[in-house]
Amino acid sequence: MPSQETIQGRLVWRPGQPRTWPIESVTAEIGPEIDRLTVVSDLHAYREPLDGVDRCLQSLPGTHAVFVNGDLFEGGIDPAETLEWVRSHATGQTTRGNHDSLVFAYLQNLALEDTSDHWTRDAELGGYKRLSPDQLQFVAELPDQFLVRWRGKTIRILHGHQNHGNTDYTDWQSTPDQLMALFHEPEVDGTVIGHTHYPFFRKQSSSFLANSGSVAVPIQRFRTAAGVVTDRDEQENLRAKQPVQSSLLSISEDDGELDVEIVYFDYDRAGLLERYAGQDDLLIPFPTRKTWIQEGFLDIGPLAAAQRGAKSS
Repeated sequence: MPSQETIQGRLVWRPGQPRTWPIESVTAEIGPEIDRLTVVSDLHAYREPLDGVDRCLQSLPGTHAVFVNGDLFEGGIDPAETLEWVRSHATGQTTRGNHDSLVFAYLQNLALEDTSDHWTRDAELGGYKRLSPDQLQFVAELPDQFLVRWRGKTIRILHGHQNHGNTDYTDWQSTPDQLMALFHEPEVDGTVIGHTHYPFFRKQSSSFLANSGSVAVPIQRFRTAAGVVTDRDEQENLRAKQPVQSSLLSISEDDGELDVEIVYFDYDRAGLLERYAGQDDLLIPFPTRKTWIQEGFLDIGPLAAAQRGAKSS
């Protein structure tokens, strides 16, 4: 568990601000009888994708240890159900994402700025209202990163919005090349991040950097508020033009070598959208959410406009 000083620093931190606390590593010792490590990230309070994760995990051979790599909240309307899924699958093996910190940071800053848009059911403070004191304590104590020791290997797992060597906030729009410059570490056998909602794997020398993507809302393409469209699949020359799918990361070991695989899966996207279609009290406009869920395309313009409208109402 992180120190009280570190917890307090994280609870008031906001994206865009420099980090004011030292990132502490929690060591996780995984026994050699475990056949694989699986890492899931960016759940964002959506219930339906977790059913897809369960089916995917059941299809993987052997025994596995699950790590949840941050961002349990913001976007969906099932924060309590998401948190309980995390506790049942990865208690003691869950990191803190930027939106998990914001659940608390917005409360700390209520007197400093207008946070009305964040009280909606699909935003951070809306999630806060639906969590029990016990659940909130669980979130408050989440560590920034793990050093996982397994079968003679060391793997660093952290959400990816900040790292121990750079106190600046990491933009979720960062490219794999930029992330390699920030997070690749030859001192460990591998580093796993999330945050960008886009999976990739890169190996340099004897160590790797991998991103598990998002189990709930992948971002294959996005349009900035300025109207610039970025197609990440074309950048990486991977899976272009294919239907959007969620992903997780599977790490296995054979004869001293790590095998890292991005595992793609799907879930009931139509059922999710049907449940959200009748909601008129949410921050994310339904057309924006529908395009994001169905196509992996995030149009930031309508979302930014919705946030501005919430603040002015």
